[in-house]
Amino acid sequence: MTSPTRERARAALLGVDRLHIFVPAIMSVGLLFWLASELRELARSSGDASRAKRAGIAGHAVARFTTATLDADTAAQRGLRPRPVYLLIALTLVGGALYVTIGSVANFFQQPGWVADIAWLLILSLAVAVAAACYGVVAGLVFVRYPTPSARLTRVLTNTPLTTRPVDGDEWLARPPWQLGAGFLAATAASALLSLVVAASPYVVDGFDRRVAAWFDGLSAPVWARFTDAAFDTRTVLALVVLVGLASIRCRALAVAYAVATGFGLLASVGLRAVIERPRPAWGPMAGALDSYPSGHLIQAVLIAGLAPLAVASLLHRRRVIAPLWLILGVVATAAAVDRVAEGVHWPTDVLGGAGIGLALVLGARWVIERPRAHVACRGCLWSPHPEHPHAPRGVIPLTVSAAQIVRLLAHLSAAAVAVTLAVLTVTVGVPSSGEGFVFGSRIETPVQLVLAGVVSLAALISWRWEAVGAVMIAVAASCLGIFAAVEYSPVYAMLLAGGAMVPAVLLWLSWQHRRTAIEMVVLALVTMTLLAATWFGANRVYAIYFGPTHPESSAPALAVDRVEWVWSGGLRSDAITVNARLAPDHDAALLRLTAADGTVVDSKPAAVGEHRIARMEAEGLRPGTTYTYAVVVDGIPDSTRGVGGFSTPVNGPMSFRVTAGACARVGSNGAVFDSLANERGLFHLALGDLHYANIESTTPGEFFTAYDRVLTSPGQSALYRQSPIAYVWDDHDYGPNDAGADSPGREAARTAFGTTAPHYAYGSPGGTINQAFTIGRVRFILTDDRSAETPTSVLGTQQRDWFIDELVRSSRTHALVVWGNSLPWIGEASPGGDGWPGHAQERQFIADAIAEAGVRNMVMVGGDAHMVAIDDGTNSDYSSHGGGGFPILQAAALDRPGSVKGGPYSEGTFPGGGQYGVLDIADDGTTVEVGLTGKRWDGTILTSFRFPVPPPRA
Repeated sequence: MTSPTRERARAALLGVDRLHIFVPAIMSVGLLFWLASELRELARSSGDASRAKRAGIAGHAVARFTTATLDADTAAQRGLRPRPVYLLIALTLVGGALYVTIGSVANFFQQPGWVADIAWLLILSLAVAVAAACYGVVAGLVFVRYPTPSARLTRVLTNTPLTTRPVDGDEWLARPPWQLGAGFLAATAASALLSLVVAASPYVVDGFDRRVAAWFDGLSAPVWARFTDAAFDTRTVLALVVLVGLASIRCRALAVAYAVATGFGLLASVGLRAVIERPRPAWGPMAGALDSYPSGHLIQAVLIAGLAPLAVASLLHRRRVIAPLWLILGVVATAAAVDRVAEGVHWPTDVLGGAGIGLALVLGARWVIERPRAHVACRGCLWSPHPEHPHAPRGVIPLTVSAAQIVRLLAHLSAAAVAVTLAVLTVTVGVPSSGEGFVFGSRIETPVQLVLAGVVSLAALISWRWEAVGAVMIAVAASCLGIFAAVEYSPVYAMLLAGGAMVPAVLLWLSWQHRRTAIEMVVLALVTMTLLAATWFGANRVYAIYFGPTHPESSAPALAVDRVEWVWSGGLRSDAITVNARLAPDHDAALLRLTAADGTVVDSKPAAVGEHRIARMEAEGLRPGTTYTYAVVVDGIPDSTRGVGGFSTPVNGPMSFRVTAGACARVGSNGAVFDSLANERGLFHLALGDLHYANIESTTPGEFFTAYDRVLTSPGQSALYRQSPIAYVWDDHDYGPNDAGADSPGREAARTAFGTTAPHYAYGSPGGTINQAFTIGRVRFILTDDRSAETPTSVLGTQQRDWFIDELVRSSRTHALVVWGNSLPWIGEASPGGDGWPGHAQERQFIADAIAEAGVRNMVMVGGDAHMVAIDDGTNSDYSSHGGGGFPILQAAALDRPGSVKGGPYSEGTFPGGGQYGVLDIADDGTTVEVGLTGKRWDGTILTSFRFPVPPPRA
């Protein structure tokens, strides 16, 4: 789907979005009734089950008494659980009661205490502890007197969950081993307790984490790290979904258990990371990220190690392969855990938490698989008590033989149509892709979607032999494709894609259901609903990560339109400024009225608007070092809302001032980061690209103007730009599509829209680039255009590169400081063919050699693009042939995009995230110059900082 088509479709859906205000309210009424009904049914069914259990136990006792049987009832007939279970229950409940009692009393009486004035909470805690202790004591007595507890204990047991429904015949024949249930509960409890400790008291595990991490320091092997990353990444998980789907030919319970366990593992990982914002190890490759606990990598590793052998055994119909595979995969998973710690990707506690969650899910899945009743629909699977279990057809929708044949034919035709359609779209339009890698990564998005499209094609063939298997494969692949589609399209389109791809699955189920039992149909209905719900949830989550806000909204009010829709200023000089404004309809000219603090008024010349109603007003003759307010005057009347702003002019000579810097914000972002930027009171704002993420490919300027309108009418951004002049160069997403270069189809359209909309300085060189240079005080600012001349062999192009080196060398000798505004990260290992400076290592070295040869020492770079705040003191930025070409660097992003790390290393650390910006403080007393670099977050938190004296210019 082309970009214009997507935008029109999104606009058409705005009306639909308004329904979201009313639909939840209407649905909530039905939800309350449904919930009340379900709770009532739950209570009723629980009561029925309890009465049935008591009746069964009493029935066995009466039967023994009536028949004068001398043999005592077995433990199973008494409703008793296996003996070790009672020991575990006793230890758990008594230990938990002691823990709760000690903790609640200590918290209540400590000074000052969090709950010192909440007596009812202490009473409630003690009541729970007493109840747990009573049950624990009863369980302990049962363990001691097993299998013939006293009559008093028997009465207590019969009326509590400590007993279960009695079993005739062989004890617990139709039940999974008790060890699985006990292990599941223990793993779940341990994981929950560890998660609670990490969330509420992280200091408890900090010392343990650091000691253990020190033990594993140096054990990392790059080859092994790459292997484990590939062994347990998303592609491997999806491949195993296909494997388990094939295993469902024999064992459907295994397929369902594996899918549910994998789903819960992903939900646990996403949910806990959202709640527990634990930073990654500071020395690791993901330092600064707040998503360390739990290790999703280990959750999937344990799931694969625990369940994949069962799928292989089911396919081969050989139980003996399970144990060796468990051993091999267990060793691999353990080594992966060690590697995650050694690499500094996770803390040891994060790995233990992931392993605990994965183990709980494995044991829960195995408990389901070990239940013979779960295999009533299987055909000769390893766990079925009857290789061929007969059952009567009970289809919900009855079909005649001819109707079933027609539906089956339509199902196969639609499956083929979906496969062909996906293939055509893949070749012509391409798979949905963001290219930024915040969730899946560019190396995952394309190949995984191609694999999923191949799964649909394979499923279309399989469905001719096994309809249910083909339907499940198509449904799962469609759900995954829908989630991946959200990296580029809205969730509505993702659901439409998933729904369209599921049509053959529904038809296959329809032709299949009339020959199946009710339980099979219920399971399939639940699976279908779960897949659709997962698609909607996953698509919304992915879309929110890629396109949604990363931090709270701005508090700036949305101003009404008077005569001006938006305004911003730029091209700041000691005696002049440029202000661009878009006038409201039916206005075609405007002038700028500026008022100094002493009441002096200066009017600019009137400016006529062009096709897009944008007036470019040049105010000259201003006084240096003066604060001005301004208003856009339209038809002789000053605008009173959006057309009002202010600024201060610099002096001609030494001066101290502050510059704010930032890059990378979603289209029309209204984040609180813009409030923080305004509160910094910078002399001007340095915008280093990706002012928006429209990714426009159009060859006409219209869409570019629309994107700028969305940026400049956002309350938070417009408030900043009205009070802070801007110096702006673009990057790829506000210039064209991702990684756009000189061959971008919208190159000329982008330049036209930029030149008309942005209040920029004069372009520095010919060739269509927007590079600029200007002086503030004794500081020379040089802004390079790193996109519109980029080719496989150059970032800047020959003309701009020559201009830049000449400007840099000359300015370093005539100015106290040179600031290079460069939208792309400079530091990074050479990667030929890659994006940015690391992908153009030869040109980077050429520029570094020019810096070293000219002896430039009074230079600092401010960069964007990478979604992180980072500072380097010059240690890692020297790419010259013989040294001497390094300089300090401040990376200032992302304003409102998800965090990511590009390149490095940086001496002062990297801090990925949204809602971040940079501050450049320049202190110039006329003799010496000192520069302060600071990376901040929207809430005022200082993430990193560095100050240094600037060497004097070379003579």
